[in-house]
Amino acid sequence: MARLFPAIIFFSWVLSGCAVIANSTQSVSLDVKLIGVWSGEYLEEGGTLKSWVQTRNADGTYSIDFSFKEPNGAIRRFTESGRWWIMDRLFHELASSDMTHPDKYRYAFDEKRCVRFELIESDGYAEETDRYVFNECLTADSPPAVFGESI
Repeated sequence: MARLFPAIIFFSWVLSGCAVIANSTQSVSLDVKLIGVWSGEYLEEGGTLKSWVQTRNADGTYSIDFSFKEPNGAIRRFTESGRWWIMDRLFHELASSDMTHPDKYRYAFDEKRCVRFELIESDGYAEETDRYVFNECLTADSPPAVFGESI
């Protein structure tokens, strides 16, 4: 019996790890109401106007075209792409480039074609409530679905 005890502990540990993995993957999904082309704006405290057009695809990928208009009139543009999903009733977004932890947002549909986002965690750190809140409105219906890799 003493020889079996370490093996029993090891297999119990392995099986409990499998249960944790199964539970975490079961709660990952996509909200089909968020699929499509969305536009939004946010005025930063320093006067920079951030505007964007985001395309969320049915395969869990996204791309965002950003435009930042500085108070002096200078405009910076760039594009970001990555993956998005819903888990634990929160919207998650992970840029392909350099993020190690997804940004997490509470979200709610304010109007038929608009959604309100509130950042609650960025780069693994909790954010102050109401610090970064913005709306996005649907500008085009869902792009054609392209199913490749799963999320």
